Amino acid sequence: MTTTTNRTLGSEAGTAPPRRRPELLAFVERYALAAMLALLCLFFSMYGSTAETFTSLANIRNILGSESVVAVAALASIVPLTCGQFDLSVGAVLGLSSVVAGTAAATHGLPVPVAVAVGVLVGAVVGTFNGWLVAYRGVNALIATLGTSTLVAGLVSLYTENQVVSVGIPESLTNFGTVRLLGVPQTLYAVALIAAIVYYLLRHTPYGRYLASVGASPTSARLVGLNVPRMILSSFVLSGALSGIAGVLLLARAGTANPQVGPGFTLAALSAAFLGATAIRPGTFNVFGTLLGVLFVAVSVNGLVLSGAADWVEPTFNGAALLVAVTLSTAFARRRAGRT
Repeated sequence: MTTTTNRTLGSEAGTAPPRRRPELLAFVERYALAAMLALLCLFFSMYGSTAETFTSLANIRNILGSESVVAVAALASIVPLTCGQFDLSVGAVLGLSSVVAGTAAATHGLPVPVAVAVGVLVGAVVGTFNGWLVAYRGVNALIATLGTSTLVAGLVSLYTENQVVSVGIPESLTNFGTVRLLGVPQTLYAVALIAAIVYYLLRHTPYGRYLASVGASPTSARLVGLNVPRMILSSFVLSGALSGIAGVLLLARAGTANPQVGPGFTLAALSAAFLGATAIRPGTFNVFGTLLGVLFVAVSVNGLVLSGAADWVEPTFNGAALLVAVTLSTAFARRRAGRT
């Protein structure tokens, strides 16, 4: 009897560590990126050549204000990613919306709210075109959105003749991008509002659950009655509209509409989105993780630049971050699927 009891206790004792180990591992997975961000901030705050500048209020405001465009572009990316689709056109659409809103206000004299609405609407139209190609014509999302990105960039270049639109941008629009409210860049409030809306949409509505179901298994989603093509189409429309908002924020921040800068935001947005999929809810694209990814990349690049790194550091870091993030998020997703 005693032997049997001891065996039972020994068996239970032997199984306890494996239970604790997965819980500890899950905790580390969720918050490792946040811990790394904190360590980076601590390092650059103490490192000799960056300590004074990195911790200055002006630099912190610069990071937060400048990354507002990337943050919204990254949030645009995670909507189709949740649905299992890539959108490589977010940067080009962002640039297009910036040019359209800028010329609508500066050249055609439209009121600022109308110009902004036109910029966002153009983004949604491009997203609709992407969604139609992918959902109803069966074109691979990578190919479709890459082609759209190239086409849009070419049309923007043709329309602007590669000239920066800078004259006549309304002061009320540029003030939104430069003036601070309670010491915080106003664009940051816009990011917070958009993030809250996207979070609620993806996490607390049937629509968000349907998107995740389609992303997990289109076949299963179709069997339970979901209109898979319509869900895919809607995810691209939302992505395009959010990219349009990012373009308007870029116009407000820069005070100009540069036809060359848009496509460069795609890599930064995807890097942040995939980094975000390694944090908070590892293996899934989520809003808080995405914003954390944006800050991680921004702080890293900012600290390196302040320490004297060359211009090639930012694109190199973004590319490396994307590769690492894709690898980790894929591994976490497989582990998550294995648990379920």
